[in-house]
Amino acid sequence: MIFGVYKINICSFGVVQKNRNKNINNRKMKTTIFAAVASVLLMTSCGDGGIYPQNEGGGKAVKQIIDKNFDGEKQVQELTIKAKDELYGELGTLTAVYWDGDKQMEDVFSSSDGMKESAETFGSKQKMTHLPKTKTVAIKEFDVEPIPYKVGEAAGLIPEEYENYALADYQFTVGDDGKIKQLFTINTTKKGEGKTQNGRMVSQNYYPFKFKIDDAGKVVAID
Repeated sequence: MIFGVYKINICSFGVVQKNRNKNINNRKMKTTIFAAVASVLLMTSCGDGGIYPQNEGGGKAVKQIIDKNFDGEKQVQELTIKAKDELYGELGTLTAVYWDGDKQMEDVFSSSDGMKESAETFGSKQKMTHLPKTKTVAIKEFDVEPIPYKVGEAAGLIPEEYENYALADYQFTVGDDGKIKQLFTINTTKKGEGKTQNGRMVSQNYYPFKFKIDDAGKVVAID
């Protein structure tokens, strides 16, 4: 279920220290919070009022962005929600992928810059032949509101030696059968593993776990 070990460099010492202190309090609430939504281990107060899709109300906030910035009737084959950083889970981008003739296009909303102009995807520009042309659905058909609860369910499947659950990405795709599929990644840190410092740079290992939603709507770990 675990997908490798990665290292992230953290330059903001204040955020690192605050996050460590916050973990001490929130770990006591793990059992009750996981039953409903993902544990609020992220330092939502350390940002600038950003959106954290995994936190309670985060799914609704993402839906509001989609309703405001995207054409809900537009037929797309994929919607990807991606965090700004590996370990803090704040919303970075929303990307909708679709085809316009022979070109694969993407509409991107950035939490920093707002809505960008539609652009051809990198793979399409490079004439990559493996790009799938699956069936499509209207963007409004992607149900983003339950994301916090799905992440909370997934967090309960992660071994106890890991902590600090941060949603790295959440992807909706449409299969050849027309069914919507959901895949997502949670990044974690390992208990007892400290950070390493080299000058002003602090490094932190992190461990990604991948999940999907099965046909019954349950969260399943991907081996």
